[in-house]
Amino acid sequence: AGASNSITITAKDASGNTATGYTGSKNLTFSGATSSTAPVTTAKVTNSAATDIAFGTTTALTFASGAVTTNMKLYNVETALVAVTDGAISAAGADRLSVAVSAAAFNKLAVSLTSPQTNGTAFTGTNTLTAQDAYGNTVTGFAANTNNVTVTTSLTGTVSGLGSGVNNVLNQAGDFTSGVANLTSLGLKFTGTSGAGTFTFTPASGTAATSGSVTINPGAATKLVVTGTGTQTAGGSQTVTVTAKDANGNTATSYTGAKNITFSGASASPSP
Repeated sequence: AGASNSITITAKDASGNTATGYTGSKNLTFSGATSSTAPVTTAKVTNSAATDIAFGTTTALTFASGAVTTNMKLYNVETALVAVTDGAISAAGADRLSVAVSAAAFNKLAVSLTSPQTNGTAFTGTNTLTAQDAYGNTVTGFAANTNNVTVTTSLTGTVSGLGSGVNNVLNQAGDFTSGVANLTSLGLKFTGTSGAGTFTFTPASGTAATSGSVTINPGAATKLVVTGTGTQTAGGSQTVTVTAKDANGNTATSYTGAKNITFSGASASPSP
């Protein structure tokens, strides 16, 4: 993808002979190859003025004795069937050029994370990290053991569950399969302060990818916290608040409804 490939366009008569009288500048339009996705880049052919012209746009080429040779660039991984027309005659069917386009070298990562997730629990849903070339094609041969990927977050806390260290680094040959890491099955986890934040995946070589906003909900309640005034007159009343917290000190917002709570820690007065 993105490389320049030499192609020859030959005008033929009805019997398949080269139409040597087809000469001079011709306005041709090419088709049959799709654009890449990230970024969107349209296939191109070099015209007679050495300018790259997008497929679907008229391209001036100068024929001599029924043929012209020029360069073509394709950007999307596919089997392209390249056709061309001058408006009157066309390359169709078996006269089209079949081109198998492969990905270029690794250039960047792309990430997709499901929101929300739960604090202190491995991510659920579809969560993927994809190795890509400069045009957004998947680089199927990418391996994290030769190009480690470090995960960081804008949230306050720790990313873990990945790689040989069960931490925030993808570093094993099997972490990516055909260019895609399944972060759900690999065990990506965030533990820390709940809220909304992003996750950034940085390769040792190449361009990092940052996720969209991911909401980290509190985990299950593991303790109760009582707050109120530190001093009180005997027999007086004060307001106290009981808050359910998860293991990381976040308010366990899922702890709701009627609860039977037993208080302790204050002794009875002696008289009476």
